[in-house]
Amino acid sequence: MEAMKLFNHHHSFHLQNHSKDQEKVQLFSTVPLFSKNISFIKKSSLSSNSQTHFTSLNFHESPSLKPQNKDGFSSNKLIMEFSEQGLFEDVIRVYVRILRNGFQVQDFKFFPCVIKSFGGLSDVKSSRQIHGHVLKLGFLADVYVVNALLGMYFKCGEIKDAVQIFEKMSERDLVSWNSMISGFYQSEDYLGSLMIFSLMTKEHGLFPNRVGCLSAVSSCASIKSWILGREIHGFVLKNGLENDEFLVSGLIEVYMKCGDVRNAEHVFNSIVNKESVRVNTVIWNVMIMGYVSNECLSKAQELFVEMLELEIEPDSSTLVAALVLCTQLLDLSLGKQIHRLILAFGLENDTRIQTALIEMYFKCCYPESALKIFRRSHSDNLVMWGAVISNSAQNDFPFRALELFCNFMSKYGFPDSQMLLAVLRSCSSLALKAKGMEIHCLAVKTGCVSDFYVGSALVDMYGKCGDIESAQNIFSRLRFRDLVAWNALICGYSQNEWLDEALAAFCDMQREGIRPNSVTTACILSVCAHLSVRILCKEVHCFLIRQGWNSNVLVSNSLIAAYAKCGDINYSWIIFENMHERNQVSWNTIISALGMHGDMDKMFASFVKMKQAGMKPDLVTFTSLLSACSHAGRVDMGCNFFQSMVEEYKLQPQVEHYTCMVDLLGRAGHLSQAYDLVMDMPCEPDDRIWGSLLGSCRSHGDEKLAKVVANHVFELDATSIGYRVLLANHLEDLGKAHEVVKVRSEIKDMGLKKQPGCSWIEIDNDIHVFVAGDCSHHQSEEIYPVIDSLTLELKQAGYVPLP
Repeated sequence: MEAMKLFNHHHSFHLQNHSKDQEKVQLFSTVPLFSKNISFIKKSSLSSNSQTHFTSLNFHESPSLKPQNKDGFSSNKLIMEFSEQGLFEDVIRVYVRILRNGFQVQDFKFFPCVIKSFGGLSDVKSSRQIHGHVLKLGFLADVYVVNALLGMYFKCGEIKDAVQIFEKMSERDLVSWNSMISGFYQSEDYLGSLMIFSLMTKEHGLFPNRVGCLSAVSSCASIKSWILGREIHGFVLKNGLENDEFLVSGLIEVYMKCGDVRNAEHVFNSIVNKESVRVNTVIWNVMIMGYVSNECLSKAQELFVEMLELEIEPDSSTLVAALVLCTQLLDLSLGKQIHRLILAFGLENDTRIQTALIEMYFKCCYPESALKIFRRSHSDNLVMWGAVISNSAQNDFPFRALELFCNFMSKYGFPDSQMLLAVLRSCSSLALKAKGMEIHCLAVKTGCVSDFYVGSALVDMYGKCGDIESAQNIFSRLRFRDLVAWNALICGYSQNEWLDEALAAFCDMQREGIRPNSVTTACILSVCAHLSVRILCKEVHCFLIRQGWNSNVLVSNSLIAAYAKCGDINYSWIIFENMHERNQVSWNTIISALGMHGDMDKMFASFVKMKQAGMKPDLVTFTSLLSACSHAGRVDMGCNFFQSMVEEYKLQPQVEHYTCMVDLLGRAGHLSQAYDLVMDMPCEPDDRIWGSLLGSCRSHGDEKLAKVVANHVFELDATSIGYRVLLANHLEDLGKAHEVVKVRSEIKDMGLKKQPGCSWIEIDNDIHVFVAGDCSHHQSEEIYPVIDSLTLELKQAGYVPLP
């Protein structure tokens, strides 16, 4: 950092203190160093009357720039006027013309204006040419000229050149220092700007004016430096600048960005009653936006209303801040009032306001209004497109997000990283691997693949699409792996049942010093549930208690499900009972857990309490209820729940609900009703629903229906060995040996092989694994007699176990 070098080696500011190494890189010690940069200057002699000509600047003269001396206007005056109006190309044209007409050095007093014009064009090559020109003419002793050069190089982004010029200055005035402070700020080197400010005041005893203070205050706001901001605030007060409107708004911004709302209010209240600044909209805007960013939403709303009551006309920034407030409050009613206010002030075509309106309507669950504004906008603003695409992806409209993204690509070309993130989320939620790979290629082409947010999204997308190898490859190439990236990998492992890899990644993440959050632990608890390892579940639970996350709703929901799947319904119930806050998922999880463990009375009681708590049952709720009724044989209750779901709650049953009902009716022996229900389904039945009915046919010995159902199953999944074995066993029960041989021959001819069943149980923190037909366990001779005894007792109780 150039400012750091100046700050650490400030003794080098004086020419007499330069070292030999510094002399080697002096910018303008000799003319030959600039031989390439001043090729446009041709001199007939070195006298003051010599003529110089620009030959490499191709500015064509316009009719307005013809010599106007007859009308009393000198070229010098033209240069000054054009410079003040920001007509930089015209300044340079006039300058080129006077060079061609005979340049008189002693008569020319506007080099700063010319240099400023070159800086205004941000043309580095031409800027170096004018630098060489003033160097050769000997004007670098003029502090005004050198100050102009400083500004020029900062505007061209050539910070090193500006620093070198500053180091060589034998005389520096206040403008020189302010140019450095402002230059570093404009170059986004905020720390550098503050270092120069400190050097100026502490080392050289100079006091910056309001311009320098403004840049320093803005730098403090940018890096959220509360301590430096307070120091500059004290300097402002000491030097009587506290009434400057721009400095006031800058100080408020510093305090707000640093979270010091109290001091921001103090600054605001100290000036707001002064008539001269009371009507300054910027100060009100900074306060309102500061309140919003610090989540003081009621104060922001009150201040906005007060501003309107004082008849201070809001501008676009005010209304954007008000819309952000509505977005955070999720207050659609207030948002619509702000929208009407926007129309009243005629600001509906402002792009920033349109973008904020779109964001507000999306967040307040009013997407159609957001899209209506977007369609009317006709804007090619990248931020607006990004807002629409991102919000569509986040608000369960992934197809719309992809469609909008395609429209953007066809009209405007390559997207930015934010858009890529949004469409990758859409691909993840839809598990569209092919589309995700296209976005991956696009990220590589645009260079966004190096963005670690995009990299994390790619890991998540491949994980959601089941391509764990690609997810691992992307993850291993990430230069920076934060918590989001680790979560994407761990969740990908968990969702694809790479359980050991998920646990290993969880340990690796912590070894790298990354602390897990609630999302990480929810994924790990899912792994515990898959493994049904209670001791591991308790370890994670203890970790959550130590971290203070046991009160987190997401974590508590995951713990309920994990303990239930590990066989400990008591712990699930205790966690549920101790929850201070419960959402829809909490109730669904405990209802599912109770149903899984056959505690029907408590499950139905929980369903009643759920409705009393104001929670509306959804499709997931009824899946759990119907599944529990099916396993408990509660036919009438199951039919009532199904009817209530359709008629009372207006929910359209999905395949899983029909599967539960078919299983319920089939287990109870109502096979024809179950078959009719499948045939009358509005959605296409899958192999699982037919498979459930096939199992019921075997249980109740219905050969004719079994064959019909089997044909439906094999049409959907010809390679399903499980259902073929089930059919073969059914025929064997009926004594159809010839047909059994035929089915088993088909299995053999198709090369199908049934995977052996695998179970495991945890006893005293040890996991015991059993595979069907395996006798390798050291207690096998004791285990199998117990299994036979239990099977006999089950049959005596009337239960017929399926193979």
